[in-house]
Amino acid sequence: MKTIKNIPINKQDARAVGGIDLDYISFEDVKKEVGPEDYMQEHMDDHYIFLITLQGTSVFHCDMEDFELSAKGLMVVKPFQVHAPKEASNDVKGFFMSVESFLIPNHLRDMLENLSAQQQYAKFEEGEGKDLEDTAALLHQTFTSDNPYKSIILNGLLTAFLSQACALYYKKRNVKTKPKSQAAIITFKFKELLEQYSFLQLPSFYAKKLNITTSHLNHCLNVTTGLSATHWLQNTMITEAKKQIYYTDADIKEIAYVLGYDDHTYFSRLFKKITGQTPLSFRKKFRE
Repeated sequence: MKTIKNIPINKQDARAVGGIDLDYISFEDVKKEVGPEDYMQEHMDDHYIFLITLQGTSVFHCDMEDFELSAKGLMVVKPFQVHAPKEASNDVKGFFMSVESFLIPNHLRDMLENLSAQQQYAKFEEGEGKDLEDTAALLHQTFTSDNPYKSIILNGLLTAFLSQACALYYKKRNVKTKPKSQAAIITFKFKELLEQYSFLQLPSFYAKKLNITTSHLNHCLNVTTGLSATHWLQNTMITEAKKQIYYTDADIKEIAYVLGYDDHTYFSRLFKKITGQTPLSFRKKFRE
């Protein structure tokens, strides 16, 4: 199996409001992204993607597998998963939503992260999905409005949407999954350990916990995600930092200390290096 290389990583669209971007898509919108050979270049996003298929069928590539998304249903794409739309019927319609990781409550994020690729598309059976459709419609209506309290309303509706989505996934949790490769198993166990131990630990700490070498850990992560252990440690730190900056009024020095950094200037430099903005500019942008 080859290591993933040169896979572009997309950031959220600039039009997002407080870490949420939402659009109603049709076949014409999909055509703008689908290339002449009926596929879009495989890529990764540094945020969550939620797709609600309302009409039509499409083929979606995710984690080295192709899935047919036949309406109606819900698809979630996790941060840094390699994916791409491959093709779509000319009657396809649905909602597209991107969400920054720090906005998702930990207990819901844990459930989403533990979904296998085969479980990430949940097809609506009879009597299912109406609550998700209605909430997505309200989110879209609010997102496109001029309401001065737009960000607050979006956050409330997002919590409802995520809870409804996870309830649906929980209901379908008995979906059978295919056996995983060794690299996939190690990646899964590594991410589990990230939930238990500090992101300030070195990659060698996690390799030792997994009874493998650091180079083998990085190899497995590169095979499955195209990213190193250091990246995943930094990503975990940034997600926690964003939560503290967004949800609290604590100053940056205090937040750095809570996260385990004695030198708050080093923390601020690291935050800017990874995100492209200072902690204070991040707070200002997402609280607009």
